[in-house]
Amino acid sequence: MKNTTTTSEPPRSMQTASVVKRAGLRMTKQRRAVVDAILASKDHPTAGVIYERAKEIEPGISLATIYNCLETMAKAGVINHLHFDNGPSRFCPNFVPHVHVLDDSNNKVIDVQLKPGLCPEDIFDLPEGVSITSMEACLRGSIPAQYHSHEHQ
Repeated sequence: MKNTTTTSEPPRSMQTASVVKRAGLRMTKQRRAVVDAILASKDHPTAGVIYERAKEIEPGISLATIYNCLETMAKAGVINHLHFDNGPSRFCPNFVPHVHVLDDSNNKVIDVQLKPGLCPEDIFDLPEGVSITSMEACLRGSIPAQYHSHEHQ
């Protein structure tokens, strides 16, 4: 039986390809492999994890190409480049205003979005005239095991 289910929103990889093009970048097969590797789950992968995933998609891809793609896409605003203390950099494709919760015991990271109707200016006591264009925040603590699966992150 043919699947007739339709959605009003294109798949995430198509959305990301559109963002890549709007950022003035070409969507090369290497960039597509990197994007697909990042979108494979919501686990905020490191460059090494992205490399392992991307090799399954594009077997000839090199680690240097992974780093070049990540740097180019982060500078263009296609992905977020995350830095947590002295740990390895991680990458996040979520541009909805959110913060990251880092589990101190196992380095798992999940996204936590702002409550509906709130924006960063509602949370922080900003000096007059300051406007927010993006937000990077990390909360540290403990994340219950049920949120460690890729579906909940």
